Amino acid sequence: MSELTPTGPGYCPYLGLKQNRAIRFSSPTPEHRCYASGEPVDIPVDQSTFCLSRNHVQCPLYMGLTPPSMPAAVGPSGIATVTPGGLRGWLRTLSPRDRAIYVLMLGMLAIIVLVYAIAGWQTLTSGAPITGAPSPTAVTRLETATATPSPEPTPSATATPLPPTPTALPTSTPSPQPTPSPTLEPVIIVPTAIPTRPTDTVTVAPSPVASATALPSPTSQPVQPSPTSTATTAPSPTSQPVQPSPTSTATTAPTAPPTAPPQPPTVAPPATPRPPAPTAAPAVQRQRLWLYFGDATGTLFVPVQRLVPVEDRKVATAAINALIEGPRRGLQRLIDPQARLLSITINNGLATVNFDRPPHLNGDPRGLQSIVLTLTHFETINRVQFQVNGKNIGIDGSGPIGRPVVNPLNPDNLPVDYAVTEFLPTYYLANDGYHTIRIIRMVPKTRQVAEGTVRALIEGPGIYEYAVQRTIPPGTELRAISINQGVVRVDFSARFAEAANRTAAVRTLVESLTTLPRVTGVQIFVEGRSLAEWWGEPYGRVYPKPLINPEE
Repeated sequence: MSELTPTGPGYCPYLGLKQNRAIRFSSPTPEHRCYASGEPVDIPVDQSTFCLSRNHVQCPLYMGLTPPSMPAAVGPSGIATVTPGGLRGWLRTLSPRDRAIYVLMLGMLAIIVLVYAIAGWQTLTSGAPITGAPSPTAVTRLETATATPSPEPTPSATATPLPPTPTALPTSTPSPQPTPSPTLEPVIIVPTAIPTRPTDTVTVAPSPVASATALPSPTSQPVQPSPTSTATTAPSPTSQPVQPSPTSTATTAPTAPPTAPPQPPTVAPPATPRPPAPTAAPAVQRQRLWLYFGDATGTLFVPVQRLVPVEDRKVATAAINALIEGPRRGLQRLIDPQARLLSITINNGLATVNFDRPPHLNGDPRGLQSIVLTLTHFETINRVQFQVNGKNIGIDGSGPIGRPVVNPLNPDNLPVDYAVTEFLPTYYLANDGYHTIRIIRMVPKTRQVAEGTVRALIEGPGIYEYAVQRTIPPGTELRAISINQGVVRVDFSARFAEAANRTAAVRTLVESLTTLPRVTGVQIFVEGRSLAEWWGEPYGRVYPKPLINPEE
């Protein structure tokens, strides 16, 4: 394996505490764990040399190799010592600088809490509602707001009397106002009809004619002519001047030149109500999601990757609806097509899915397991609680269900425990000749995950030979395996070149290895030479991570 030049940050991105992956310390501590495999693993290497330096890319854990085990610390008496756990042990592992930082942070937190407590107390004491008579300051404000300003004060001016009951003054805390749209909740809900605004509230834009014509204010009342009011008339162009009569109250203009007849007032047409604006349709995106169905034998799970329409980023809802829709290309349905999803809520890694009926077809527990396998592909979900009309159901009771092992192959009867058992992903070609089926080979815990995966693939599917095909010829030997910058280079014996189905042999090998963390590609050699020298130029390239049973 060629050496890697240290690059990247000055610490390993997979380093974190066993209680919280997102937190790490700047100095070595037994509380650190390695998350390179997705699970918190004890660090058997020197943290200062690897984990907390740019040299972390050469760490065996980072490269998927087996590191040397770290001996226990031996005290002066020759007896192995163990760093005490708990808060006291954690404090002992901190450097003086880290302890000073934590003390400073706690002091700042205490100051912030004190400031907020003082501000809250002042708000409560100053913003209390007024129940008695208004204060002199409030009366002065009311008088200022209601009095009519005059250029000069007159002696006869009197103050505006206050109402008999005190006027409610605004407090510092505003009352809540209704919002035009519902408040968003941090849950995933089945898509329903989108509420629209009431149609009885219409906003009308001003008409061009109405804006050009002076119309009375909506609050003004029409003025009726008074019997004693003086009318002003204009003579007609053809009429003779009228002499004023002593008893006439009309004012005439005999010397005025003829003018055009007055035009009748322009009446603005009634405004046409504007139809309500159409409600925006929910955003729909197509995402490729993992789905699990049954194989043709009715005994194994088959993973597929399907492009699914997702509304408003509700991917969990879209995934379950795709399972209800059913499989394609001859796979077996595991979910009742008549089942309807009522709601989904996700809280602290637990997804609660509520159906109107039991979703698993014919009571087969594999139906519930297929939903769990599908939903636990999302990082925010690790367990699923099933409900029917709000009542909990399950498989061996009514509690939540964790992610099961997919098609386990366990000839040594190893426990399902990540601390002592390694779960190796291997893919084999199904008997239908189209899909590949993932079989998890369980072996004793090892750091040589890539090597173990290839050896398990060569060994074959074991008890599942009735459902899948062996693609790598029996008798093939693994000569060497290495990983460099995410690319695994595998060297087989000449027996590999005798594979009957070349495409399937390469496909299952690449799918198995690229399932491992940090593996981005695979290059195949036979007897130390590129596979292109045996099968042709197309087989000499680096195979990238492929899609698993894609449905287009």
